[in-house]
Amino acid sequence: MATLTAGHLLLLLGLCCTLVQASYPLKILGLFPHPGISHFQFFHPIMRALAEKGHDVTVISHFPDKSPPARYRDLPLKGHATLMNSLDLKFFESPPFYSHFAEFFLLHEWGKDACNHTLRSDALAQVLRQRQRFDVIIMEQFNSDCMVAVAHQLKAPFIALSSCAMMPWHYERMGVPIVTSSVPALFMGQSESMNFSARLANWFTFHAMRWLYDIYSTRAADAMVRYKFGHDLPSVAELAKETSLYFVNQHFSLSGVKSLPPSVIELGGIHIQKAKPLDPELQKFIDNAEHGVVFISWGSMIRAETLPAAKREAILRAVKRLKQRVIWKWENTTLDNKPDNLYISKWLPQRDILCHPNVKVFMSHSGLMGTSEAAYCGVPIVATPIYGDQFLNAAAIAHRGMGVILHFHAFTENSVLRSIREVLKKQYMDNAKAVSFSYKHRPQTALETAVWWVEYVGKTEGAPLTKADAVYLSRFVYHSLDVYLFIGFILFVSVLSWSFICGKLCARRPKSEKRKTD
Repeated sequence: MATLTAGHLLLLLGLCCTLVQASYPLKILGLFPHPGISHFQFFHPIMRALAEKGHDVTVISHFPDKSPPARYRDLPLKGHATLMNSLDLKFFESPPFYSHFAEFFLLHEWGKDACNHTLRSDALAQVLRQRQRFDVIIMEQFNSDCMVAVAHQLKAPFIALSSCAMMPWHYERMGVPIVTSSVPALFMGQSESMNFSARLANWFTFHAMRWLYDIYSTRAADAMVRYKFGHDLPSVAELAKETSLYFVNQHFSLSGVKSLPPSVIELGGIHIQKAKPLDPELQKFIDNAEHGVVFISWGSMIRAETLPAAKREAILRAVKRLKQRVIWKWENTTLDNKPDNLYISKWLPQRDILCHPNVKVFMSHSGLMGTSEAAYCGVPIVATPIYGDQFLNAAAIAHRGMGVILHFHAFTENSVLRSIREVLKKQYMDNAKAVSFSYKHRPQTALETAVWWVEYVGKTEGAPLTKADAVYLSRFVYHSLDVYLFIGFILFVSVLSWSFICGKLCARRPKSEKRKTD
């Protein structure tokens, strides 16, 4: 009886230890050097949710939380301009055919600048000086792999975040199959359904971008981190292969189906929170719209007021001819020739407006945040891509039949009016609602999924069982070029041997025939 009681006590003690360990708060570091607010809108909800669940969260970014939870600590990156309302639309009127390569070098410069600024920052110096042990590091992997060197110094497993679709240089590090015949590169305005010329351009762009990243971005990051941490540091390209998980802002219902390993988690729409009440004036404007509302917004980086005069007037004349009411994110307090059915504001609660049942059309630059919100709310889109992944998003919208593409250079009064009236047709609303159903119906919310996987990485010290062996293969072996060469060699030897044998047989045949005639 005494032995049984002792056994029960040992079992109870072990169970208590397990429960304590399972509930022990993780120490989590967030590294977000890019100064784009639209990117941080994808990262911020994850970091807040982890703090609210009781984990100790430290965040290095350009965007301190205005009302942080109890366990959320900000270390702001100071002295650097953020990318808000910073793009002038005049620069995109006549883009050259090689514009996506020009964009690569712009991203490259942004990456170098962000890396250099963060490595020299007081925020990072404080973390490195304290030498605190972190269970998980969460970082953006976008246009530089600079931050993987920080994770290497702190000896912690790390999770990568991408606020857009995967870049061409992110596939190999996660063991994701590179299928250029059906997976469009981020820089190309293609859907997964491509003809031969589109597939050829996609293949070239995908591999060229990856090659350019190796030559320019990786070398630049290596130089900066080795200057900071010492010349014996491995290349960031090798360190990036240790990425435990990759959280990507996409969902198959909108972005298309891809072959993803368990280490790549789709979290599209994670920034979409519960609806908040609208401003009374705006609420009344939408509620009383007898024929519905058209909502125009080009995101946080583009200043609508920089529209060339001819294009601005084309929109205003088209709006005046609509029977619908129109809401436009306009950065000035005034707008000349504003029609009576137009409501303007410097800032608008995009998600709350889009989910109002009276909103019938979203006229957008097809940035992924706004596109995700339209997919969530089931609103058809007139997509006008301007730069970056917007062309990819616009192609996905059109491919799913939930919108049309109106190119920026084609802006006229009639083209704007025709595009809006086209997507007001029932078929576009039906398709948008079908996408919305799939986008919203998931086993867990995107935020719950993210928190679960972060805790999994912390508890398993890097989630080693999700790692694909393909990550460590050379490109020569990964693409089976050694197998193709071997098969080619066998075929070559076989053909050569048969040619030699046939040649010998043919050479003997005339002699035998000559003997018969003699």
